[in-house]
Amino acid sequence: MRAHLDLQGKIMMPIHNGTFDLAFHAWYDPFEQITAQAKLNMVELTTPIMGQVITAQTKKVGNLWWRK
Repeated sequence: MRAHLDLQGKIMMPIHNGTFDLAFHAWYDPFEQITAQAKLNMVELTTPIMGQVITAQTKKVGNLWWRK
């Protein structure tokens, strides 16, 4: 989040998280944390489903899919 804010990014897309369940926390915890931080910092967040193809023209995707 700090890097996104410092660089004044437009839409944030978290990567390299939730792919493997190797940590002591739940695999979806990073998604929950970044969603909360995005809301707190008023950052537009996109969270495509793993493997979903998107382009620079793709509008915001993701709808808290990890909660389903």
